[in-house]
Amino acid sequence: MNETLEAMARAIFKDWFVDFGPTRAKAEGRAPYLAPELWDLFPDALDDEDKPVGWETYTLGDLAHHHRATVSPSAEPESTFEHYSIPAYDAGKEPKLDSGDSIKSNKTVVPEGAVLLSKLNPEIERVWLPYPKGGLAQVASTEFLAFTPLAEATRAVLFCMFNSEAFRAEMAAMVTGTSKSHQRVSPKSLLTREVLTAAPQLLDAFDEMARPFLNRLLANRREARTLAETRDLLLPKLMSGEIHLAESDKAVEAVA
Repeated sequence: MNETLEAMARAIFKDWFVDFGPTRAKAEGRAPYLAPELWDLFPDALDDEDKPVGWETYTLGDLAHHHRATVSPSAEPESTFEHYSIPAYDAGKEPKLDSGDSIKSNKTVVPEGAVLLSKLNPEIERVWLPYPKGGLAQVASTEFLAFTPLAEATRAVLFCMFNSEAFRAEMAAMVTGTSKSHQRVSPKSLLTREVLTAAPQLLDAFDEMARPFLNRLLANRREARTLAETRDLLLPKLMSGEIHLAESDKAVEAVA
């Protein structure tokens, strides 16, 4: 379900802001394939640069703020942190719950509403939506860049843009470093790159469509984590005979 939700949001983004599908269809006289109120928002022609007439081209710095604040979790050894690391992403996009004394290096502070983008080996797609903040502090590997949207953009826009093939190609062209396994993109240079051509009203309309998909995706991941934690708690007790099936049912109901 999550793969489908993400694919739907990304497909809409690609059609509207990469392929300029509705504008091309209008220019060629093809039938509308969006609701009339959306269809009317698209220009009916492309300009000399092959982009929709009247649309603006934005740099990443126009659309997002890069958060650079870091923290040393080891200074709070008994605290638990929601830790967004490269290994955790690669293992299933689920942050680890780590104690401060187990995190030895400085980490990036994850701000509310952020999108995390890996600067390491950009040919590997690593774009992460952190959970809404709860009771735990959220930190990320410094290999992740933490961005929050500025007025022209939204979290859904940033997430889908960072995942788009065009953006990935732009990042891949910017890498520094001679080692294939440790190539990185300069955050300062990335902020100056032109990354999106759009109109503000279309960015708002896209957010209205895509945001529910991404919210559902996050809710599904949190539910899966809760179920996994419940399984890990109950299964050893069931196997050892410490509790019986009826008791486990009551425990699951209590969690739900």
